[in-house]
Amino acid sequence: MASYTKYKTSKGQFWRFQVSYEDPITGKRKQKGKGGFETKKEAKFFAEKLEDELSRGFLRNDKMTFRDVFDLWFENYQLTTKESTWTTTKRNFDNHILPLLGNRRIMEISPAACQQIVNSWFNKPLKNYKRFLNNMRNIFEYAIQLKIITEDPTKAVIRPSAKHQKVKNRDAKGMYYTREELKNFLECLYDSDNYQGYTFFRLLAFTGMRKGEALALTWNDINFKTKQLIIDKTQSNGYNRLVVQSTKTAASDRTIFIDPKTLGILKKWHQLQRIELLHYGFNSLGAKQLVFASQKNQMHNPNKPGLWATRVTKRYDLKHIPVHGFRHTYATLAIQGGMPPKELQIQLGHSDIKTTLDIYTAVTDQKKSRTPEKFTAFVDF
Repeated sequence: MASYTKYKTSKGQFWRFQVSYEDPITGKRKQKGKGGFETKKEAKFFAEKLEDELSRGFLRNDKMTFRDVFDLWFENYQLTTKESTWTTTKRNFDNHILPLLGNRRIMEISPAACQQIVNSWFNKPLKNYKRFLNNMRNIFEYAIQLKIITEDPTKAVIRPSAKHQKVKNRDAKGMYYTREELKNFLECLYDSDNYQGYTFFRLLAFTGMRKGEALALTWNDINFKTKQLIIDKTQSNGYNRLVVQSTKTAASDRTIFIDPKTLGILKKWHQLQRIELLHYGFNSLGAKQLVFASQKNQMHNPNKPGLWATRVTKRYDLKHIPVHGFRHTYATLAIQGGMPPKELQIQLGHSDIKTTLDIYTAVTDQKKSRTPEKFTAFVDF
């Protein structure tokens, strides 16, 4: 039962209410109230709302912080997804959400506070602001399930439109090599006496593999007789360690063919690796021997291929592209060579043909821009 009190301050007369209830965990009597209402009717409205929440089991953990609920949620979330996925999610919370909300009582976080946070991410600009909002929403929804709060404050958030975000777009032309640029890069890499790096980038550029897929590749995945390569795993960042896990999507699991020259390069690297690792005291004949391994016969750090590429582009003054650009290079050259989109989708392991068609459209648009020149060159008058 609520009690109401009228009181006076220098700002005028106000009403406060106080509700007495029994803590369901300790069995002790507690009181909760609020003041600052201009009328008794207004105070009564909020008192009845509080009594309803108490009757339905809410507020028994009214001192819990956002971090407290996150810890409960994350403990269970880890059991539902890959290590690389929950590691990324935890990083999002640690870097962008918990510093802003972690120590605040979850019951006191308002829609306005959530809106302000989302707007700050948008204005920085952080391109993953939508993902961070969804992460934050998961915690409030879980708090509702635990009957800690009654409403999710993020539901009132107006999500800014990505098309209005001022994000610097990377030049698409600089993301891949032309045929001649790729040829020059691989020749320079070969001359730099890094046959492992040469093999790695040759494989990426001539198969369209993802970097993580190549770094997790074992010799058992390559069939030299049928000239096929099985892709069914990838390297990922776990919690303070590297892990090998299933590929990005079901479509990423695929078997692809390797051209004879790339297959020959792989065979030569296989022989050189055995000699190299034996020199460091490792037997590389094991069933799970990595195709690309460090001097300690361990999986390379994901930054390693980037270092190989940077070293050779600086040494020979070449155009530099990110490692993922070699996958884009394969797609671009394949389209220019006439590979149909559906075949390219299977080769790249895209789950959605739209992803492949976006690349296809970009390349064919470049071809269209040369159509007038082709016509006048043919007609010649």
